Amino acid sequence: MSHTAETLPTDESLNDISVLVVDDEPSIRKTLEGVLADEGYKCSCASSGTQALEHLREHRPHLVLLDIWMPGLDGLETLEQIHEIYPELPVIMISGHATIATAVKATKMGASEFIEKPLDLDAMLETIRRVLDGAARGLDDTQEEETLEEESGALSIGTTQTPLQVEPIVFQDQKLRGKPLQQRTIAHSSILYGQGLHSGKKSGLMLEPLPANSGIHFVGVSHPSPVPAHVDFVESTGFATTLKLGQTQVATIEHLMSALCAYGISNLLIKCNDEVPVLDGSALEVCRLLDETGVEEQAGEWYAIKIEEPIRVGDDKEFILIEPAEELSISYRLSYPEPLGVQEFSFILGDKEEYQREIAPARTFGFLKDIEYLQQQGLAQGGRFDNFVLYGPEGSINGDLRFEDEAVRHKILDAIGDLYLLGRPIQGKITASMTGHSDNIDILRVVRDLLEQA
Repeated sequence: MSHTAETLPTDESLNDISVLVVDDEPSIRKTLEGVLADEGYKCSCASSGTQALEHLREHRPHLVLLDIWMPGLDGLETLEQIHEIYPELPVIMISGHATIATAVKATKMGASEFIEKPLDLDAMLETIRRVLDGAARGLDDTQEEETLEEESGALSIGTTQTPLQVEPIVFQDQKLRGKPLQQRTIAHSSILYGQGLHSGKKSGLMLEPLPANSGIHFVGVSHPSPVPAHVDFVESTGFATTLKLGQTQVATIEHLMSALCAYGISNLLIKCNDEVPVLDGSALEVCRLLDETGVEEQAGEWYAIKIEEPIRVGDDKEFILIEPAEELSISYRLSYPEPLGVQEFSFILGDKEEYQREIAPARTFGFLKDIEYLQQQGLAQGGRFDNFVLYGPEGSINGDLRFEDEAVRHKILDAIGDLYLLGRPIQGKITASMTGHSDNIDILRVVRDLLEQA
């Protein structure tokens, strides 16, 4: 039998806000009890799910902090029983060993938020305040995960209906207007699981639709502070493209961004751990997910970036050039020692079906002689024989190639993704030779400067 929800105290009576901490580790309970008390909250503790439920039958707190991994009644089982007693009670899940799949399951079961151990206490307190603020405004914590709404410029996602402030910089001032485009988002929420190529950590993606004129944004599992998919927030380009804003950082975004560009997705929220999963090393699984999820057209102005004069960065051997044209095309020349040798390929980004056939299946690649160095640098920790092409002296050593020129096609895949980091596709002819992520971002910054000067 469920109990009636209580009204949250106002800010003037902060000391009346009670929090129940449920964790089997005494040190965690002691730390959280002290931190919460310092912030003015009334704090109670339980060392098990059973003890927590006994407490809740006598006292209703305003918030529960609940560990997932506990002996006996685990956190997910406890969460289910908590919501049988108090359907609208906000519960924040905490864990140091949970995968993205566990986080998704907890969210679908009605958890308000999910934060990871070791706990960042400032981020945790921010999450607590945000969840309590949402409960105080009477937001429904039991809505389906797919629910979205826009309210006073704040976007609400997931079961928490937590307001997320996104910065729609793509749509604020669309200069150098080329072809008019149709804004799009996905039809409903979707999930992909995988492993980070460089970190080696289990990872995943939760994709959520966003309203028109929002843009594409990444948000962390533990640090729900959105970072726009925009060149202004590129943190690094060493072997992958990484975005960062505040405590939110996400690496290896280029394959995902490439597919989003090909499908014309303009508005999307992407929730993931610190690295986008590599999947099979290509963009093919993202394309399949988008096909399965479906794409919805949205109202609102959106224009390609029209290149009006040639732009070039690099030298004679390694360069990228963008020239005026009526459509986006990429011609790439790759030149490595054998067994790759010289590979050249040209591609016009028109319909998504052509992209899915000719570019999306091309996998990331590396050389056997470089693997030891990369792993010494903390990279390629998640490289497996089924998620990238590994070249030895005689050619691919881990299976058949999908194309004879798969390497150059993957370079085009990467370039499409990197060059989408202005939130608008480029309308121009791109010619590139031996370039990588750094070159792509360098020329994109030149385009950004031209936009600012226009």
